[in-house]
Amino acid sequence: MDRPIIGQCHAAGHLIPIELIAFVAAVGAGGFGALIGIGGGVILVPLLTVGLGVDIKLAIAASLLGVIATSASAAASYLERGLADRRLGLTLLVASAIGGILGGYLAGLLDGRTISVLFGILLFAVAIQMLLGRNRPSAEIVDLPSRLEFDSSYFEPTTDRAVAFRTRRVGHGALLSVLAGSVSGLLGVGGGVVNVPTMNLLMGVPIRVAMTTSTYMLGATAAASAVLYYSRGQIDPLLVGPVVLGVFVGARAGARLATRLPQHLLSLVFVGVALLFGAQMLVRGLGAP
Repeated sequence: MDRPIIGQCHAAGHLIPIELIAFVAAVGAGGFGALIGIGGGVILVPLLTVGLGVDIKLAIAASLLGVIATSASAAASYLERGLADRRLGLTLLVASAIGGILGGYLAGLLDGRTISVLFGILLFAVAIQMLLGRNRPSAEIVDLPSRLEFDSSYFEPTTDRAVAFRTRRVGHGALLSVLAGSVSGLLGVGGGVVNVPTMNLLMGVPIRVAMTTSTYMLGATAAASAVLYYSRGQIDPLLVGPVVLGVFVGARAGARLATRLPQHLLSLVFVGVALLFGAQMLVRGLGAP
């Protein structure tokens, strides 16, 4: 089995254990992942691979376990505050878990450079979609929901107002959740990079609810594909330990901060980070061997 570089690195004339660097990176990734509902893998995988030289498949496996920790840490808080839509999450969860198994299987067939390129392309596509749709107003509810629609509401913490919304195109959303799960298993990003824009842009769910509901779904989706990485011997305890602990700590802080930030700011942060790390992963995948 390929192993990540676990040891020490030089910084400011001192030797810093790689495990400590991975822990600190995971705290930031977990906080951001819980904040915008993507699980932290969009930050953690590039940091581990580009920054620390970890083999990408080992980084993805560690990220998936970190995604599970993000969901476990943050989802309970979101559900308690009524910010995550349990019905919507359960509706999409089965499809997402099926996709997670498919993505985990495909990851065993592709080389690391190909996965890096796919990661970068995905992030650019998602960022553009979110940027184009972030100012689109929610559709008004003027009739009864159809068979594949349902009405919900949540309490927006930044305005102290109840917000009603209708979840539309549930069938289309379920199909795209299979893709989200596949992305999660293949790239270790938790599926939120697909689920959040799917719920927000396609299904008409407010961005805050899309992000919190995505966090609620992340754990089961990541677990479905993590089993396959484990079966291939791609989970390294020396890397996974500090990553999971750091993500868990960061996700709790991110869940608290999420309720204090306006929705348009969350969208912009999502777009900016996706573009930044998308560029880094493309450079890594297309660069010289």
